[in-house]
Amino acid sequence: MKRIFKKVLTFSGLGLLAALSSPVFASGYKLEFQSPSVLADGGEAAVVEDAGTNWYNAAGLVYLPQQFVGAVTDVYQQTKFSGTSTALSPLAAFGAPNYVNTNSDASSYPNVVLPAFHYSLPFYNRYAVGISMVPAWGLMEDYGETSDVRYNLNKITTKTIDISPSFAMKINDQWSFGLGPDFHYFSLQSRSHAYTQPITGSDSVSRYTANNWGRGWHAGLLLRLNDATRIGLGYRSKIVMNMTGNSDFALTNLAGYTTNQFKVSIPLPPTTTLSIYRDINPVWALMGTIAYDQWSVIQYYYGQNFIQPPTAANPSGLTNVVLRQNFSDTLNLSIGTHYKWNDKWMLRGSLKFEGTPTQTAHRAVSFPDAQKLGVNLGARYQVNQKVAIDMIVAHVFNQQVSINDVNPASGATSVGHVNTSINLVGAQVVWNI
Repeated sequence: MKRIFKKVLTFSGLGLLAALSSPVFASGYKLEFQSPSVLADGGEAAVVEDAGTNWYNAAGLVYLPQQFVGAVTDVYQQTKFSGTSTALSPLAAFGAPNYVNTNSDASSYPNVVLPAFHYSLPFYNRYAVGISMVPAWGLMEDYGETSDVRYNLNKITTKTIDISPSFAMKINDQWSFGLGPDFHYFSLQSRSHAYTQPITGSDSVSRYTANNWGRGWHAGLLLRLNDATRIGLGYRSKIVMNMTGNSDFALTNLAGYTTNQFKVSIPLPPTTTLSIYRDINPVWALMGTIAYDQWSVIQYYYGQNFIQPPTAANPSGLTNVVLRQNFSDTLNLSIGTHYKWNDKWMLRGSLKFEGTPTQTAHRAVSFPDAQKLGVNLGARYQVNQKVAIDMIVAHVFNQQVSINDVNPASGATSVGHVNTSINLVGAQVVWNI
């Protein structure tokens, strides 16, 4: 037993290092890539197949063996902006003109690899514990150093990991529950330009970075009506990330300004998931999910002590920034199926509709989110009694949406529309220890 736990701790440590060293991505910043098997079939809170269940509904842990799951998902997004971009020069007092481009376009092509790790351990027939180490929330857009929207944004990146230990108990033959804390690390980096070319010869650069740990909790219920039918309810709480870090402004060839007093708060919204799973016959199963995300907890982002070149009116150069969002709650729907082809292969497929919390009046190039329709296809190959491999390929169709991005710190604007699409491939290894 000690050797087993030593192996698990080794895998967990590698997973933690991998997640913290990988930039995390999403079209919106709620990530859905914790488990390729669950993503492929859409039965999140009711499908109990592997230790990834711990993330979606910990109540299902009581039906699993001791198991380790290691997953990886590669996500490639294409975002294209077209419209008008402007920028106010911070050196206007020295004769620097403002920037106006009425035929503006920009493209972002982030590609990232997301790891995820899960572990389950049952004991005394009715209890179980589990742990997941996964990316859960994130952003990544990279428009480049010369793009037309660089005065609003060059690049934004997050590094994030959620560590979710759980305890589960079987109440009787039908009901089980699970709950546990969430320990969430969030790191944010952003870079944009300032239009100072006529005076400095090239753009100046504004950057900030911040990070911290936050805490939340999760809980789940699972009703096993019979051997063929399950209904699951999962909940993850709001987590407020109060991050601290640095802000700097490099005024090219003239001066540099920096502060380590920068602060920013980002609430991560609570989410509730209801799923149903039904075995139609020995080879076919159907499942579906309704998820409710309470994005309305985010009305604005508030940054304190953002640094800019000092002026007579503001000799410190420090300013507080409010970025209005006015997010609205969303309802996400998915339906999926399993087909057991033979003793070795099981095929999966699902459709998922996801609403967007963003509002046209405040949608930014950093978060060009839209309503999405995902088409997911997957398969499981049972290598032997102890090892299985899951695979997924998916494409996400995004609605064209308007952009009305006004940088509250610099006054730069990007107004137009974006088109986005997402492709992903993923795989995981399921090991019955």
